[in-house]
Amino acid sequence: MTLETSSTFTLRLAQADEAPMLSALMTETFLAAYGHVAPADSLERHIARSYAAPMIGERIAAAEIEVYVLETDDGRDAGYVQLGLQVPAPEPLAGRRTLEVQRCYMRPEHIGAGGSGQLIAQAQRRATELDRDAVHLSVYQLAPRAVRFYEKHGFRPAAAIKYYIDHVEFDDWLMVWQRP
Repeated sequence: MTLETSSTFTLRLAQADEAPMLSALMTETFLAAYGHVAPADSLERHIARSYAAPMIGERIAAAEIEVYVLETDDGRDAGYVQLGLQVPAPEPLAGRRTLEVQRCYMRPEHIGAGGSGQLIAQAQRRATELDRDAVHLSVYQLAPRAVRFYEKHGFRPAAAIKYYIDHVEFDDWLMVWQRP
């Protein structure tokens, strides 16, 4: 199902049977963004746990996640956003109805072309459609471009949190967008 089209990209909701393609896209974009921050064996274990096609397909089919894929005009996958639909609100948002952006990545050659904004706008639209109070995500503190991107789209740091790639610990920001 196509949701939004711009002059460069089309946004669509992925289906469970697309899990192998999603797994490949997720792995490729994760490694492009963070393949340099942890040892190769830690990255391999993290990818095996986080981006396995059967798990992705099962989670889509069970309505635990929604994955929106951004395609170029010639049908190539440029990026995606994964929304966690059944995730409890993190501590700073306890008791609130939230939606989690679990992953939001673009292929490097499409960064800066406007597609990322479409992905985040979709997360914000879904929060409104699902009557959620806020959208939350985590972002690596040492990724200033990513932090600025989310701030540009209305997200604000709410807490310092930890993120793990296998056993390697990273300092992230919990960032929150409040629905108007």
